[in-house]
Amino acid sequence: MAEPLARNAIRPAASPEFSWLRHLFVPLIGPALLLLVWALVSRAQLVSPLLLPSPQQAFSRLGTFLWTGDLLPDIRASAWRWFGGYVSGCVVGVPLGLFLGSVPVIYRATFPLVDFFRSLPVTALFPLFLLLFGIGDNSKIAMAFAATVFVVLLNSSFGVTNAQKTRIRAARVFGASNWQVFKWVTFFEALPQTLVGMRTSLSLALIAVVVSEMFIGTQHGLGQRVFDAYTVNLTTDLYAVLLFCGFLGYVVNRLFLAFETRIVFWTGR
Repeated sequence: MAEPLARNAIRPAASPEFSWLRHLFVPLIGPALLLLVWALVSRAQLVSPLLLPSPQQAFSRLGTFLWTGDLLPDIRASAWRWFGGYVSGCVVGVPLGLFLGSVPVIYRATFPLVDFFRSLPVTALFPLFLLLFGIGDNSKIAMAFAATVFVVLLNSSFGVTNAQKTRIRAARVFGASNWQVFKWVTFFEALPQTLVGMRTSLSLALIAVVVSEMFIGTQHGLGQRVFDAYTVNLTTDLYAVLLFCGFLGYVVNRLFLAFETRIVFWTGR
C-alpha cells in the first residue's frame, strides 16, 4: 500500500513547452468565453440585433475602419490628448509626490486635500474645465491631467513614506547626506509604488479623454466617434470603436507592465 502512495507522491515537473503554452493560452480563456457568450446571445436573438450585433459584425467593421484608415484621424486626436494629459500629470505628480512623502509634516497636512481631489469623479469637473479652457483640446488634456496627477502623486508619496527605515538608517550610519539617502535609497524604495500609480492612471487618462470627447465634443476623437454612432443608431460602428478602445488600453497597459517589470526587477514580479 505504501509503494503506490510513494509513487504517486513524485510527479514529473511540467515540461517547458507545456508551461510556455499554458502561459500563452490561459489568459485567452476569459476573452474566448466572453466572445462565445456574445455570439450565442446574438445568434439566439435574446437581444435585438439593433442593440447587440454579432461579434463577427463588430470585428469586421473594426477591420474595415483600420484597413481604410477611416479611424486614423480619431486615433491620432485621442492619442495626442491622452499623451499630453498623462505625461503632464506624471511630470507634476511624481516629483511633487516624492517631495511630500519626504517631509512627513507636509505629507500629513496635505494628504486629506489630495485624497479629496483624487476621489472626485473627473466627469464632475467638466463644467469647470469648460469655463477655464473652452471646448478645444486644452479642456480634454486637462481632463486627462486631472485623472493622472492625483493618483500618481498619492502613490509616489505613499512609496516614500513606506520606504524601509532600516536601509535609510544604514545609509546614514555610513555618512550619507540627506540628498544621497533620497537619491540612492528612498527614490528606489518608492519607485515600484510610483510605477503602479503611473500604470493605473494610464487607463484612467484614456477613459477621461474618451468621455470628454463624448460630452464636450470635437471634430475628431474616439469618444466623438462613439457618440456619433450612438446618435444615429449605428450600433455595429459603436461596438467596433469600443472594441478598439479596449484593445488600445489593454495593449498599452501590458507594454507598460513589461517596462515596469524590467525597471523594478528587484521586486521579483
